[in-house]
Amino acid sequence: MLAEQIPRTGQLKEVEAFNREVHTLVRTYLESRRKEMRKIDPGLATFICVSTIEAVAHNTVLNHAEMLSEKTVKVLVDETTRMVVGYLR
Repeated sequence: MLAEQIPRTGQLKEVEAFNREVHTLVRTYLESRRKEMRKIDPGLATFICVSTIEAVAHNTVLNHAEMLSEKTVKVLVDETTRMVVGYLR
């Protein structure tokens, strides 16, 4: 639904630029920590990590906004971190 609305607002180029910047920053970070990770293509790892985090955040806000207490947000962050770190190691 969100992706359908962005082109209508005329801000798609800004969103695309932001997404490219996020991917560049994450990839740079992952490459700097390469010795701590299993052997995996940095571009693929970036795509999977960013997509996973975006999916959790997006679905939480859209489908479970009522559960966003401070405690729940901390648990979501911790569990998402555990998932991403587990994937990378």
